[in-house]
Amino acid sequence: MMAKKKKGFKIVPYRPEHEQALLEIERLSPQGFMVKLETVRSGFLSRAALFEDYTAFSAIDPDGKVLAGVTAAQVPMLLNGEKQATGFGFDVLVDPTVRNRGIGRELATCVRKRFFEPKELTRQFTTLRAGNLTMLNLLSKSYRNTFLYEFLYLTFPTARTIRVENTAIGEPTFGVSLLSKSDKLSDYHEVMDSGLGLWHTHQVYQLKVKSVNPVLSGGLWLGNRFVRTNKYVPLVGSMLKTTTIYNLTPDNIHTLPEVSLQLYKQGINYMQICCQPSDAVYHALQKSALNAFSHYIVSTEQLNRDEPLTLDVRCL
Repeated sequence: MMAKKKKGFKIVPYRPEHEQALLEIERLSPQGFMVKLETVRSGFLSRAALFEDYTAFSAIDPDGKVLAGVTAAQVPMLLNGEKQATGFGFDVLVDPTVRNRGIGRELATCVRKRFFEPKELTRQFTTLRAGNLTMLNLLSKSYRNTFLYEFLYLTFPTARTIRVENTAIGEPTFGVSLLSKSDKLSDYHEVMDSGLGLWHTHQVYQLKVKSVNPVLSGGLWLGNRFVRTNKYVPLVGSMLKTTTIYNLTPDNIHTLPEVSLQLYKQGINYMQICCQPSDAVYHALQKSALNAFSHYIVSTEQLNRDEPLTLDVRCL
């Protein structure tokens, strides 16, 4: 059922004929500040299809031109060791030529009313870069209350050796795991003998370096809030292929150098690990990290930083 026409556009269920237009909007919306990164993937639903229950909507104008799109899924989250069903919104794309017309807000409202609320998913969230003020503003207008939970992306070039500074780390309260046993995910991940998990993000999407600011003399990328730990400037046109680590524990953190070397031999040039800014994982690995980017879980319900939380790796 289509929504009522509003402000020269309407929200409709995603259809395959919207595919190419949405991918073109994504191409025209590079990420980053000093380094612009273009997302490259096989289809608009490449991430959404990895979940067991998902939906997608498009915004179109009166002539049927695609202006924007959004996807959402039902996702498990572990809170204090208890698995909860949550609503996850992601991949919001709006054509740069029609921004600031309320399209993004209408998409968020549509996802909430047509997908999250009928499924009684009271905890709804997304993940985004701390510097993404546009999305933070959109969410604050779309929901009565939003709460921020900060975490970091640590990026490691697999061509360099990782040093684990302190193997006697304590159990972090924030962790990442694959909280699904769906057979369709078998090609996207593997688990090492140590229990360490590898989520092959590069099979879902890759990032292509579109441009580099000429004033950039060192350091890297992706946003305005980051900790520079090494100097590096990627080449324009280069492709960033990444694997995301999950199930990281004090017992297997020492295997990371071996895993990094394995990924390098497979042609995967980056590895990423998520942690909290002040936890033991960060302090054990930050000296080897290329950078550390601040991200938020933006949630409709408060997440206590002192209570154990495990995020599904598909949400990263």
